[in-house]
Order: sequence, then structure tokens, then C-alpha cells
Amino acid sequence: MSRVSVQDQHLLITMHGARKLLTLKSELSVPLENIVDVAVCEAEGRHLNLFKGWRIGTEVGFYSGGTFYKDGNKAFYDLKRKEDAVIITLQDCDFDTLIIGVDDPCATVEYIENALK
Repeated sequence: MSRVSVQDQHLLITMHGARKLLTLKSELSVPLENIVDVAVCEAEGRHLNLFKGWRIGTEVGFYSGGTFYKDGNKAFYDLKRKEDAVIITLQDCDFDTLIIGVDDPCATVEYIENALK
């Protein structure tokens, strides 16, 4: 699972263990001012593979991790199928969307929203 923290007006998303290898990244840093929206996608939204185009990373039956491109959009995934996802929409960043699995999606969304205030 990804770990989320806020430092120096940046949202830090840290991958641990095998996910560093599967996503080809150990950390992402996004300025808070570039976050447009943050939301929880419940388990019934398991068909989150919105970016079935070109990818740099891993997609196996149970896990999507890395950078996915489709129709001019660029998304970063770190998500197992059985996890609820936090979807972070960005502007003026390297990625258009971040889709990550975390321990507590609702608490993570609340934490990010509080940091944005």
C-alpha cells in the first residue's frame, strides 16, 4: 500500500517493499496547489483500469502499478484489486491522475483535504 504524507506544501506518496519495483518508483511528490480533487473509489469500482493503453510498470491479474497512458492522459497506479482506491486528480503536473491503494481511504482523503485548506 502507498503511504501518504504532507511535507513543505507537497503531497508525498511513498511506495514500500515490492511495490517500489512494480511501480518503478519509490516516491512521488506533488505540490498541494496542483491537486484539483481527491476522492475514495469503493471496492465496487474495481474496474478502475481506465488507462489500458501504453504503460511503464506492472499489470497482472491482481495488481496495477506504474505509469499508464491512454488518449493523452497519464495516470499513476499503485493498486491491488481488493483495495479501495484514493483517486487524486491533478493539474499542471507530470500525471493527470494518481490512483493508489492505502490502509484507510476515507482517512487519507480527509487528511489530504485538511492539508489543502
